[in-house]
Amino acid sequence: MKSTVVLVAAALFALPLAATAQQQPAQQQPEKPAKKDWDIRLGAGASYQPDYEGSDDYEVSPIPLLMVSYKDLVFLRGPMLGANLFTLQGPREGDKLQIGPLLRYQMGRDEGDNDALRGLGDIDAGAEVGAFITYRTGPWSTGLTVFRDVTDAHDGLTAKASGGYMHSFGPKLRARTELYTTWADDNYTQTFFGITAAQARRSGLRQYTAEGGIKDVGLSLDLDYSLTENWGITGRLGYKRLLGDAADSPLVDGKGSADQFSTGLMLSYRF
Repeated sequence: MKSTVVLVAAALFALPLAATAQQQPAQQQPEKPAKKDWDIRLGAGASYQPDYEGSDDYEVSPIPLLMVSYKDLVFLRGPMLGANLFTLQGPREGDKLQIGPLLRYQMGRDEGDNDALRGLGDIDAGAEVGAFITYRTGPWSTGLTVFRDVTDAHDGLTAKASGGYMHSFGPKLRARTELYTTWADDNYTQTFFGITAAQARRSGLRQYTAEGGIKDVGLSLDLDYSLTENWGITGRLGYKRLLGDAADSPLVDGKGSADQFSTGLMLSYRF
């Protein structure tokens, strides 16, 4: 009777363990290692990308890597802090719906970054608050994030919808692809792609009013390779196409390019 109960429980909660339970007594089954409360990953690398959004000039920039999570509740991913306030498990192990708040540091833009920006003034860095909803099932994932500037840097609202797929090529190599699109409101688009009358006089560019809409669509590929149990290396390739009023801006159509490519390489250590 006791053996039957063990087998039924194993079938309900972990079907792959049922066969193992039939081959050996329950007390001899190997226990899964306890999952650590903290997951910390530190590293550094470099990226090669446009020197401003919409530019056709590229630069190499150092990039620090900091990723921290605690019990799948709170996480820090570079400049973004979030919390999984609501988690709903799906019908299969690993299926998960999560919802929560986000706080993000938004990089600004300096007119000295590129000659095309001369006379436009600087855009201050700022903080954005937002929320997310994600769903994962097997190797597939989909999500939506929304951010609003709260520091008068651009006073804008953006929303990003994405879908991803992850595949392991063995115990050491893993790949993840993501397809995404971003919507931005009038304030965001005008700040980064518009040209006011005063800016037109200073820069020599034509005056341009940029309205909100679908800002871009993009695709990225990440490759993670485990060098050792703790050390790993990550490579990234990305492509983004600017759309709508962002693509038609004098900063893009006249001085830059709507096609935005990026790549990066990072070395990291997981504690």
